[in-house]
Amino acid sequence: MDRQGGLIKNLVVGLVGAFVGGLLANAVGLEFYGFLGTLIVATVGAVVVLWLFALLAGR
Repeated sequence: MDRQGGLIKNLVVGLVGAFVGGLLANAVGLEFYGFLGTLIVATVGAVVVLWLFALLAGR
């Protein structure tokens, strides 16, 4: 699987990752404030989304 993606794919992964990160943070009871907190949660969510995508793609 080629990990190179276009602009649209990167934007979608970022948006979905931010959503997933917010859901995960709320599920475990974490509260996040400000730009840095939001950035960390969105990054963790994007990593989870990419991990799940690679897992489902059979890599």
